[in-house]
Order: sequence, then C-alpha cells, then structure tokens
Amino acid sequence: MNLSKSQLIILGVVALVVIIFAVVVITGIGLRTGGEKASLTVWGIDSESAFAPAISGFTKERRGVEIEYKQIQEARYEKDLIDALAAGTGPDIFMLRSDWLSKHGNKIVPAPENSLSIGSFNNNFPQVASQDFTSGNTVYASPLYIDTLALYYNRDIFDKEGIALPPNTWDNFKTAVSRGVTASFGGYSPLVTRATDIINALFMQAGADLSLQNKSFVRFSGSEGVRALDLYTDINPPSVDSYSGFADESVGMIIDYQSAKPILLGRNPFLNFGIAPLPQFNPGAPVVPARYYGLAVSNKSSSESIAWDFVSYATSNLSAAEGYLLATGRPPALRSLIQEYINTPALGVFASQALIARSWNMPPVEEVSEVFNTMIQSVLSGENNIREALTQAELSINNIIR
Repeated sequence: MNLSKSQLIILGVVALVVIIFAVVVITGIGLRTGGEKASLTVWGIDSESAFAPAISGFTKERRGVEIEYKQIQEARYEKDLIDALAAGTGPDIFMLRSDWLSKHGNKIVPAPENSLSIGSFNNNFPQVASQDFTSGNTVYASPLYIDTLALYYNRDIFDKEGIALPPNTWDNFKTAVSRGVTASFGGYSPLVTRATDIINALFMQAGADLSLQNKSFVRFSGSEGVRALDLYTDINPPSVDSYSGFADESVGMIIDYQSAKPILLGRNPFLNFGIAPLPQFNPGAPVVPARYYGLAVSNKSSSESIAWDFVSYATSNLSAAEGYLLATGRPPALRSLIQEYINTPALGVFASQALIARSWNMPPVEEVSEVFNTMIQSVLSGENNIREALTQAELSINNIIR
C-alpha cells in the first residue's frame, strides 16, 4: 500500500507519540520503584499485623523491594538484636527504644536528607521525639508511637470517698490520699511499677537541671530535686505491687503508661476506672515523660537509602502510621493523627500529652532504676536524708553518663 506524504507524516507523529508515552511510562515505573531492587528485613517487638499496612503500601510503590518482618519477644529483643548485629546477621531496620540512642547510636546510620530531613521530622512529630531521636540536624530514628505517664484512678473508690474529680496537681493527689484513696506511690520498683519514671517526671516538673547540652552532667540535688523527692517519699507505699493492687481494688490510684491498660483489664475486666492526665506541680506549664519505640536503620545494611525510605513511609505516611496504631492500640506519634485522636475516650489523654512530653539524655531506664531504687530506699530507711540521697544518686547518674 502506497501512502501519501501527509499520511506518512501522520504515522510518524503517531509513532513518536507512542514512543514518548512508552518512555514516560517506563521512566515513571523506574522512579516509582526507585530504580533499585532490595530485600529488607525488619525486627521488632510487635506482631506482624502492626507493620502489614506499611509493608504493603511501600512495596506497592516500590515494586523492586521485598520486606520481611520478624517479631521477637521484648524480654530478649535487645540481646538478640545486639548479638545479630555483631555477627553480621542482623536486620536492615530495627525498633529502637526512646532511651537507647546513647547506648546503640553506634549501630545506626543516620537518615539521608532526601529520605527524612530534620525539618520534615520536626513538622511531623512532637518535640520529645526530636529530643530522643535526633542530634543537631541529624535524624537517627523515627517514632512509631508516643506513650506517656498518666493517672489511672478507680472511680468506685473515688465515689466512695466523696471525691468527684481525679487530681490534677500533686497537692490534690496528696489530699485524695489523706481522704482514704490508696496510691501506688512512694516506694521503689518493682513494688511501684513505674517508680523511676515517676521520679523522673517529678524532677522535670520541679525544674531540676537535666539539660545535657554543652555539658556532660545533670544536677537534681538542689532545691528542685528536694521538692520532688520529698513529695514522693512523703506518701507511704502499699504492700502490694501496682498492678495487683489496682486489679483487686485495694489501690485506688496508680501512675503508668497506656501500655498498662490491657494488663489491668486482663487481670480484672470489670474494673471501673478512668485515665486522667498526670498531676503537675504547675498545671499552667505541664510536663510529662514519655517512653516508646521508633524505627532505625542499621549501619550494616546494604540498602541504607531504601531502608530509610521505608522508615520514613512507615512512620510519616498517614495510612501506614494509622494502620500501626489500629493494630497495636498504641497512642499516635504523627501530629496529624494526634489531632485526630486527641478527643477520643481511649487515647485522648495520651495523644494530648504527647505534645507536652519532654525528655533528656537519660541513660537506659534499667541503669537509672538501680540508682533511683537505692536513693528511695536510703531515704525510707533513714540511712540518708533527702539531700544526701539526692547527692549520691546525682553522682551515680553522672558517672553513668560520662
């Protein structure tokens, strides 16, 4: 078939359009998949369902990437992780606890600017995440959730004692105790389950100098620390541990994280209790401590950039982050989800407190607990007065820091 010149031109144009379209499609796929193939492993303490939305969403966008998740029991998670990383068999991505950066920062590769910039991080997450997971303008991990200390109170006991509202200040807390509401407070762990975290909260609220910027020590043995420890040791602890006492209703108030809720309900599903914000010295300037996990990338990973892309997606993508929240029941870390859940009955207190949570470069809580337990015991036994106990504890903490 002979074609006219005009027909040939038209066919040429059509062929060119088809070629251009094909190039665009292929290029688009290349961009969408990152132009790379990778097999990533993720280790954590959560069930596989917690990461299923993030893994599914990410691998749909990056079709050359495969991701395998491995759950490890929290009790042996840190040891297994350290051993595997040392042996060169560890994961590309792992869950990092909020107080572990000083301990395990040498195992982490920082986030590339194009995966998770410091500006994007600070816009997406509350200040406490920056205090725990960044240094200077560098991001080392990204939070999956943020859990904070709150007050659990037994409504039936409060009603019986004629107390209409949970205490919002420590003075009101002491008043409730004086009126017959037993509190898991004043003792050391494990009797008071979160003794270390409560002391830490009181130090921060009282204004103790816990800033480590430009120095390598903290100071909490001054008047602020005295105020905090005096309040804590002035209330006699119950003879039963926090969870048992609250579950059998011999204890009317405990202070714990959101993670305590399923434990308490598991022990007594008929408990009539409420959860209120942590009491404060100054309600006008509230401060609470936080404890949580984030995701970090191993410096042994052969696909560091792609691994960080996944971390950014899993923690910053709204659908992926909410999928994690729904699977675990934990409070949100992403600011957009905090806004969404801030007025909900189940997570509202914890979501709102994430915005006022603060941290300092505290050594791992297990090491601090030993020091604080010794401090509390020395005061309760009469071996030391409050200032002496604080001075010794301060010296021990600073030795750990150095």
